[in-house]
Amino acid sequence: MPAPLDLSVIVVTHNGRDMALRTLRSLRGAVDSVSAEWFVVDAASTDGTPDAVEESFDDIRVLRCPNNGFAASNNVALRMATGRYVLLVNPDVEVRSGNLDQLVATMDSRPDVGLGSVIQRGANGSLQPSIRRFPTPLRNFGESVFAAHWSFFNTLQELETRPAMYDRERTADWLVGAFLIARSEAVRAVGPLDDRFFLYSEEKDWCYRFWKAGWAVSHFPVMTITHHAGRRWKDDLMAQLSHSRLLFTIKHYGFVERSAIRAALALGHTMRIAAFAPAATLRPQHRARVRAERAGLRIALGLGSPPLGPYSK
Repeated sequence: MPAPLDLSVIVVTHNGRDMALRTLRSLRGAVDSVSAEWFVVDAASTDGTPDAVEESFDDIRVLRCPNNGFAASNNVALRMATGRYVLLVNPDVEVRSGNLDQLVATMDSRPDVGLGSVIQRGANGSLQPSIRRFPTPLRNFGESVFAAHWSFFNTLQELETRPAMYDRERTADWLVGAFLIARSEAVRAVGPLDDRFFLYSEEKDWCYRFWKAGWAVSHFPVMTITHHAGRRWKDDLMAQLSHSRLLFTIKHYGFVERSAIRAALALGHTMRIAAFAPAATLRPQHRARVRAERAGLRIALGLGSPPLGPYSK
């Protein structure tokens, strides 16, 4: 009987053809001796992305599906994956240093770890904080009053922004899902991503469930990736972000705690509207930020429906 594959790599695409091809080339260049299978789940692209992938890579399995959201699309390939580990990768990621062999070897040496990720940087080389804490009323109120700008109050927010914390291996409440490796044994125990999260917080929910099931979640500095993430200063994305954050609290927290977190989110949107509104008449980017924060505020106040996907109704 042949040995199982080491790794199942899953990339979900929705347009962005050229960047997706760059991501796939970069990932494949980061493989030395581990055995891997490759999946691209295309969520109703209109720019020829799935055809371009098939033309460029004859060993990548391209799965076409409706755009039911990021979690649902990943689950399509998760059901077919046969590797000892599955690697979920955003289609806007490139490997800067390290390789997938090192990552698999690290997971092999940590049998208690169910989920892991690596150092993430932006296109300009700056650190993208990917180590996160689970929300609490205090942390969300801290974010609302800009605790991120005061290093002493770093723990009063979900984001771990201190660069030194990324230089060594450590456990985390949850990790940003742009690049996430999962032990298949743990996935079978925990279950797939919750596809009610059309976009955002699906990885937070997954990490929470891994911890609840007894599997650790860890940051590994054995690799560094570039994540070409776009800004969220768009009405629909900010509204969806607020919705997903609230959905997480509704799923996992009691009435008092989730009500306090909702209030903190509303306060945060209000504070940012107040901060950016004075310059909005002069700077287009500030006008866009104010519009986005207003969209998020409406969701936090329960005054609207999230704009994206079938699970937003």
